[in-house]
Amino acid sequence: MKDYLKLYQEYYRLRMLRYEGNHDYTNSYNCEKEIYEAIKSCQSLDEFKTKLGNLNGKNAVALVIDQYTIRYRFYAEMEETVKAGCCKRITEKAKTISNVTDLMTMVNEEEHQLMLSLTADTIHPFEDFVNLENMEIWQDAEVPEKYKSQYKELAEKEKESISEKFQRQKEAVRNMVPGWNFSLELINEFRHRRLLPYSDETVLRNKLLTEQILK
Repeated sequence: MKDYLKLYQEYYRLRMLRYEGNHDYTNSYNCEKEIYEAIKSCQSLDEFKTKLGNLNGKNAVALVIDQYTIRYRFYAEMEETVKAGCCKRITEKAKTISNVTDLMTMVNEEEHQLMLSLTADTIHPFEDFVNLENMEIWQDAEVPEKYKSQYKELAEKEKESISEKFQRQKEAVRNMVPGWNFSLELINEFRHRRLLPYSDETVLRNKLLTEQILK
């Protein structure tokens, strides 16, 4: 007959060892160790049920704190302030929670709010410079006099296309974030600027051009 108590003791010992020596999971290790020591001291599984108490709840909280602390450090280093802020809120709120259901609800709510915040934290469609480049081609092209009006019309169409793209983006985002407006200042934020493979001079010039078109 299987000795289930010993099997569970070995199971919880291995769970504890999974985090041993890992400084990123100190809270999880301490909780796993507490559970292991509890079952190790038991003479029966029924006794373990009594000693276990809310240790599983504490363990879930510890894991959330460790995981989101790791994410926070990464996002903070990358200057991803929106994502880092969510991780920071989750770790702080988790410290006040002991119930697993409440913990899951809180994390889900914060993650949902993060999705909305990321939706609002966008520079799209600014990163697509095609219309601006086309506009400048039509405007600066040296052509015979009889073609100038045609090229001017083509340049105006590019401007209209840019305005329409920004309008569609505003309508799309406002479906999820009422009252949202595009902010050209976001372009200067590192989390957005690092994704634009252009010189500072090009980005600034296109930012000013876009600003003029959207007036």
